[in-house]
Amino acid sequence: MFPTFPVLPTTPAPTCGRLPQAAPTWPRHPPMLLLALATALVCAGAEPPKAKSVQELRAFFQQNCTRCHGLDGSAHTPEGKRLGGMDFTVVAEEFRQAGGPGSEREIRRMSRGILNGILFGVTMPAWKTQLSPEDAQLMVKEVLLKAERGKAIEPAPEGDKPQ
Repeated sequence: MFPTFPVLPTTPAPTCGRLPQAAPTWPRHPPMLLLALATALVCAGAEPPKAKSVQELRAFFQQNCTRCHGLDGSAHTPEGKRLGGMDFTVVAEEFRQAGGPGSEREIRRMSRGILNGILFGVTMPAWKTQLSPEDAQLMVKEVLLKAERGKAIEPAPEGDKPQ
């Protein structure tokens, strides 16, 4: 059943010499207003994630993505097969062959998937609280689209300088 709200008059009623009273303002439920305001303040006060290096993004992939996408990005894990995870080794090969404006659209599409998740977080969680939009694009360009089958995506050793 849908809640019913009282209909407010659009024209002031005759007041017989008295000043008209102000019509109640929306919303009529102060607790809901306070909840919405508190949520907005918390979200507005959240600091954007700190920019990450390629090495940090590789470590992020290893820590958060290998369960479904596998160590090499091929999605040949039980979870990856069950959920239909993207095989980055195939996408990377197609990307190298295609190039052009279509490839930039693919980078944006993959970045949005990383930030917002897939299927409302059921198939893949959203990482927008841990990664900035720039981080997501850098991850796609420098980590995922350089994936090779059988070669693990790992952070560079401490002695190597990040890309």
